[in-house]
Amino acid sequence: MRRLALVLFTLPLVNCVMLQRPAGDPQSAPETNAAALEPTPSSPSTAGGAMSPAPAPHASPAPAAHVPTTVQIHSDCPKTTPIFYGDKPKFGSGTKSSIGSNTTTSAPRKADGSLTVWIIDEHENGVANVRVDASTKRVEIDRSCKNISAR
Repeated sequence: MRRLALVLFTLPLVNCVMLQRPAGDPQSAPETNAAALEPTPSSPSTAGGAMSPAPAPHASPAPAAHVPTTVQIHSDCPKTTPIFYGDKPKFGSGTKSSIGSNTTTSAPRKADGSLTVWIIDEHENGVANVRVDASTKRVEIDRSCKNISAR
């Protein structure tokens, strides 16, 4: 019984000594890689000589590309022009508005930065449209009141 107690007491000490031997020491056990167990600046040791695993590297998420939330709309039309923001004027969901002569305003985009802007007539039928994407800075209605372009 005494031998068993002595073996159980000394076994942890033998393991501790084996972990602290330098790499390449001929008395080291072949399966022990002492170099891998030495402390590094990123893996602090705990009290008693036991090693804690190195923390996992912190990967920061890639910054998301900036998606504008509005687009500028400018009208060179000499009169107030009815416009529609959405996919289908008259029959689709969207927003009816108007823009005055020589005026600049802003319109909200979808979450992906897209928007369709229409020139509509007095019956809410589409006259012309332009599709805006995230790279579009400005929409312009020309002097004829019939053409619309995105820049």
